[in-house]
Amino acid sequence: MLAVASDYRFDPVHTQILFSVSHLGFSQPSGRLHVKSGFIHFDKNDWPGSKVEAVVDIASLDMGDAAWNAKLRSWEFFGADKHPIAQFVSISVEKTGEHSGIVHGKLILLGITRPLDLAVTFNRAGVDPYSLKYTAGFSATATIKRSDFGMKKYLPDVGDKIELRIEVEGLRDRNAQEQAGKDDREH
Repeated sequence: MLAVASDYRFDPVHTQILFSVSHLGFSQPSGRLHVKSGFIHFDKNDWPGSKVEAVVDIASLDMGDAAWNAKLRSWEFFGADKHPIAQFVSISVEKTGEHSGIVHGKLILLGITRPLDLAVTFNRAGVDPYSLKYTAGFSATATIKRSDFGMKKYLPDVGDKIELRIEVEGLRDRNAQEQAGKDDREH
């Protein structure tokens, strides 16, 4: 079967951004964020032709505690009232192994744009036996420094280095890029 590039929209149930950061050196508490909109354009035989755009809903931030969620959404950290979204846009994609690659892109967080490379694993693509939808799955990791985005409150007690783990399922949708562009214009 000849593989061709496909467009995918994010499956919001099976797509999560998990993050962890040091708390006084005692632990690495974790939280999660949800992807609000975006798309993946992917062909396993043409990684350099791939691209991804994701809009992250900052208000979805969840640390498992209402008070801590409110603190992290406040001006002291994510400033969700002024900056309700973060956005990742790929610039290029390189294949580094049979199922691995690096997505070079830019992250816009708190109105500040910085480069971000995602180490990506293509898990698989196929028909989900429960939804009967053609699905592609990816896992990614990255590290960012919150101070690079002006988030300096409580340094060094709350760590500067944030570890990201991203799990993505994309549902094949030939209108995913067009819909993502429409969603982005509404922000």
